[in-house]
Amino acid sequence: MKQIPHSHYHWNRGVGRFFEGWYYRVTLPEIQQSFAFMYAIDDPQGHTPHSGGSVQVLGIDDKQIWRTFPNTKDFHADRDRLYLEHWNRRGEGYSASDLHNKGKISDPVHGECDWDYEMVSVDGWGNPKRPTATMGFYSYLSIFEPGWQILMARGLATGAIAWQGKTYEFANAPAYIEKNWGRSFPKKWFWIQCNAFPNHEDLSITVAGGIREHFGIATQVAMVGINHQGKFYNFMPENSEIHCKIQPWGDWQIEASSKNQQVEIIAKTEDLGTWIMVPSATGLQYLCRDTTKGSLQVTLKSQGQTIKATSQLAGLEVGGEPWSEPWEFKSAKL
Repeated sequence: MKQIPHSHYHWNRGVGRFFEGWYYRVTLPEIQQSFAFMYAIDDPQGHTPHSGGSVQVLGIDDKQIWRTFPNTKDFHADRDRLYLEHWNRRGEGYSASDLHNKGKISDPVHGECDWDYEMVSVDGWGNPKRPTATMGFYSYLSIFEPGWQILMARGLATGAIAWQGKTYEFANAPAYIEKNWGRSFPKKWFWIQCNAFPNHEDLSITVAGGIREHFGIATQVAMVGINHQGKFYNFMPENSEIHCKIQPWGDWQIEASSKNQQVEIIAKTEDLGTWIMVPSATGLQYLCRDTTKGSLQVTLKSQGQTIKATSQLAGLEVGGEPWSEPWEFKSAKL
């Protein structure tokens, strides 16, 4: 298969503000739980107030453990493919690629996590035989801030995760990978991801929207990507009308339509969620609220066919500058 766009390490060895972050998720439908592994490197040149790496794990019932790795010289990533690793002298850290994710951290307050699993990709972004850049051609020109790429929309993971003294073994569990890179996360955003639908094992969906810089101008944009039975349905700002209504927390509503297809997405949660650190202009900050146990309803209509699916294992997120009123917008064109 063709190399996944933007799977390589992006740092150009500059001295300015830079971060790169990776998100791996494994969902275990049989116990209605997920594990999300978040890796980041900030200012890899070293010797700045924000230099260093981090690992965060969102585990059973959305409980979080994390560790920082201050020594940037111990971080390594491949400039031609998806591979990264960061270990400290105590044997804590991780190594991750598109085929394997392995690591171990010990949080003095919240316990330990040890993970080791292999993956096989089923669906990426775009045609399975021709993966494309999530944000299109312009993403190669560095005019978006930050960059974003879905590396694995749906994969199958086999291995084991030890979480706070209990080991969870799994085979062919739904897996997901994405990444970001740039100076900081957006000023404001939302995100939905799910590839564990009880009656649609071959369905995956990723939805995102936010305030992004485009040629230095802040715009509100959104997108929807769906893989189903070997077909890819995308609703992008350049080809679709996309309307979003996002509450400060607990309710996400998105409607999108193009010439021959339309989709309605409703996501909800009654859980409080967990605050996650994300790279900002001033280093890692608790600016992101997550759950992996959200309720999701998807209705996709295309060429006279209707696909309806639900899940209780959706990843739901809001982030950036807090807001108190519903955030309603129509996606700008690129």
